[in-house]
Amino acid sequence: MGRLPFFILVLCLGAFPGVVLAQVTLEAHLGLQGAVRLDKWNLVTVHLFNADAPLAGTLGVRVWQGSDLRQDLHITTFTQEITLPQRSRKRFTFAVPIASTTHPVEVFLRQQDKILAQQQLGLREAFSAEHVILGLTHDLSLDFLATTFQRHTRIAYLPLQDLPQHWSGYDSVSAVVVKGVSMQSLTDRQWTALCQWLARGGTLVAAGDPQYRLLQEPRLRALLPVEVLGIEPLDGLPELAERYGVPLPAARLLAIRARLSSGQLLVGTAEAPRLAQSAFGKGRVVFLAVDYATQPLVGWQGNSALWREMLQPVEGVDFGRVFAELGLLDETHPIMKLLRRPIVAYPSHLTLSLFLFAYCSSLGLLFWRMGKRQARLRRYWVGVLLLLLGCTAWAYASFPEHSLRRPALVVDLTTLEVLPDTGYAHQHSYLGVFSARGGQYTLDCQQPETILRHTFQRGAGKAGEAIEIVATEQFTMRGIVLEPWALRVFSVESLATAPVHVAVRRHATGLTMQVQNRAALPLQGAIVMYRGKLFALGTIAPGEELFEDLYSTLQAPESKYEMTWQTLYKVRPATPEPQLAYFQEVLLQQYFGEKRLTEADETLWLVGWLLAPSMLQPGPDRLSVRGTTLVVSRIPL
Repeated sequence: MGRLPFFILVLCLGAFPGVVLAQVTLEAHLGLQGAVRLDKWNLVTVHLFNADAPLAGTLGVRVWQGSDLRQDLHITTFTQEITLPQRSRKRFTFAVPIASTTHPVEVFLRQQDKILAQQQLGLREAFSAEHVILGLTHDLSLDFLATTFQRHTRIAYLPLQDLPQHWSGYDSVSAVVVKGVSMQSLTDRQWTALCQWLARGGTLVAAGDPQYRLLQEPRLRALLPVEVLGIEPLDGLPELAERYGVPLPAARLLAIRARLSSGQLLVGTAEAPRLAQSAFGKGRVVFLAVDYATQPLVGWQGNSALWREMLQPVEGVDFGRVFAELGLLDETHPIMKLLRRPIVAYPSHLTLSLFLFAYCSSLGLLFWRMGKRQARLRRYWVGVLLLLLGCTAWAYASFPEHSLRRPALVVDLTTLEVLPDTGYAHQHSYLGVFSARGGQYTLDCQQPETILRHTFQRGAGKAGEAIEIVATEQFTMRGIVLEPWALRVFSVESLATAPVHVAVRRHATGLTMQVQNRAALPLQGAIVMYRGKLFALGTIAPGEELFEDLYSTLQAPESKYEMTWQTLYKVRPATPEPQLAYFQEVLLQQYFGEKRLTEADETLWLVGWLLAPSMLQPGPDRLSVRGTTLVVSRIPL
């Protein structure tokens, strides 16, 4: 009897010789050591083990976004094609947005339509936190930070080989602390991802360690605000006690001997900095000369104030813009404001009225004559037919609206903010897909380092609930289903190579600016704003480099109390397309808001236009993309 189940299994397999049972084991983990931040992109790590024949399939992660309350609940699936040799074990990572803990995260491996393995990750049991601090150390010396701040804070420790290879993997991280590890062991992709996250607004803390030469390695040396010279013994740290007003016991300790090279000195002197910071794009690099895990800093009552200053947030949250991107404030969302303008060239009501009056009058006159004269009716019917054909051809030629004849109208409004001295630019785009016919569409992004922040739907028709995102060599959004007269709006972000390099030098009479256009398109309408004054640079061709003395030639605007966007809108480059002016107006309003020109007196701005979409490119659907790009660089002096 014991062999009977075995024989039954053999007979079943023999009846279906084409079926191969793949022995694939899937194990998935959520977050950084289980730590998750809501409304951020979080890591999903997947381990696959194939014990059977080689196979190729699709590995995917499915998440729920939106809200039932807002009636925009939808499913987003992130996929990548994989291959598994026989008896192989591989590790894959995804960065996915997590909006709430209501729905689980689903991880699956499929081969065509067959599911080989799957796992659900419950979010109710996840360690949700308001701050996640990533420690790159050989010890667990940062655990005290979990109780240092009032907000719920989680500490995660990762080996260097497990660090993300995409900047979105750091989206849930508040700060990265480096101590006693070599950043030279990171791959180029890992280092680029860390630098991009830092440039976008992250905080990197480099702490002292007896292995001071690790701070002299090329990667960290290029970021630090100090020049590391060696190591020296100290008898206490009276500077820290004085700054934070908390007594610090005197104790013998080792500190990094350094010299301030750039940035801002916080504690110490320029020849002996104990705490210093410098800007890297929108982010900060903080240098702490001592080991925070040694006496007398361990258990010091001033640690809370010290770390609060080191890990301070760069900028607050603009809830107005967040609500608009969620679809809660249509009157402030760029796409919704744009669609209220005549970007679709419908004929005016007066023109339509005159056309209908002429058509109806002519048709009525013919029928009136036909009623009066019963003879030669064939001639009048020929006249009616010619009138119908003529008016149809006239209407087709006089009132064209090509956007309604295309599969969909796609709008790309992009702000490209150049991050000084980083080589990167933060790209924030608002995308709209409107279809009068309905259908299924695909959007291809030019930058692979792209993430989807928010999406919602509007219009008389409905949009599909499922979206598939493929983010391997290119960021592609597939399966965008729209019913007739439906609109789907997306808010996406990316980090790209800076299209413009800007350098500013002070001299006795003012400022000298160097501007180099590294993009493939001309930078049109380039203008400089400084102290409420303007200076026009004109058009900068691709590869062209300009040197301008700005101070003596700056021109005052018409009114220094008017809105900044209004001033820039007046000096925008002229274009033959009238709809482009609406694109430019909406982008300027979105970026500068209601700030007046006098509020940015001490900031030097470079503003220009790339008169083409910079986020989307024509995809397999051959959709025509309309839009423009606002280039902004805020230059520190």
